[in-house]
Amino acid sequence: MFRKFFVNRLFLRTGGLILGNIDNYPDERGKFTPYFQYEIGPYNDDFRLYFPKLPNAKLYYNSIFLKLWAYNPQDAIKYIEDHYNSYPDKNDFLLFLKRQLQYRIDQLKHIKSLDRVSLATISLNWVEEKIIDLKDSQKVQVYDQYIKQELTLIIKNELQSNSSTPSDAASVNKLTDQITANLQMKMDAIVNSTEEKMTHLADKYETGDIQLANVNLKDKLIALFICLKDSTSKPTKNNKSGDPLFSKMDLTDIAQILRLHFTHYKGSKVDSIERPIYKVNNSVKGDPAYQDLTKALQSFFFIN
Repeated sequence: MFRKFFVNRLFLRTGGLILGNIDNYPDERGKFTPYFQYEIGPYNDDFRLYFPKLPNAKLYYNSIFLKLWAYNPQDAIKYIEDHYNSYPDKNDFLLFLKRQLQYRIDQLKHIKSLDRVSLATISLNWVEEKIIDLKDSQKVQVYDQYIKQELTLIIKNELQSNSSTPSDAASVNKLTDQITANLQMKMDAIVNSTEEKMTHLADKYETGDIQLANVNLKDKLIALFICLKDSTSKPTKNNKSGDPLFSKMDLTDIAQILRLHFTHYKGSKVDSIERPIYKVNNSVKGDPAYQDLTKALQSFFFIN
């Protein structure tokens, strides 16, 4: 009632919006998108949200993250996964969670809530990996459908060209479907077998099991590898750019090092690891601490 009075008076509404005293969510209960499952009733120790009565939008959305902050990192991901599996529109769920986490990380940094920032960052990494997996899955589905259509057309044309009478059209269609289905099963089996073999082969070389004591230092670790990659000796008259430490090393190599030898990145796809590497690479060069590190490495490697 108070909000209705407030927003229907332009001066009060404008002032409230400027000062952040009001928002665009109505006080009316139940006016929100139920990304996370909830129940009305007494609290239970499971992944659902519980309210004594139907909440309004602001309370509902805040409750999602208040419950997330109360888990350890492993259970926090299980909590998110449980709701992700239940929500029908996977892409919509992931985009909602990605934007919410990015926003709340920025807010938490202002109040220096490092534990919650760390938990939100871990959750955001999971969301971003899921987005990539979902896109890859959609691409595979489109590709499979295209292959099936093209294969069906080829078989159908071949059978029709060898058919003795036009009345065989129904038989041709039936036979085409049978052949296509059989071929699809065989193709799926080949793909699955190949993926298992490749994963098993890769596992033999994933010998590292390095764990960061503080996951908040991930970007600092990436910056260290970038600094090593770019390390060169001091410029000379005959060699303007200076001799490099590595004759060849790029950002993809850093992603592979992290994936193969650091526990946090194991199981992740290279392109999902590259994204934060590119972000750090674009932002770190102007950091005075990074410049000091560059000079220190240059002195360590190139000055006798």
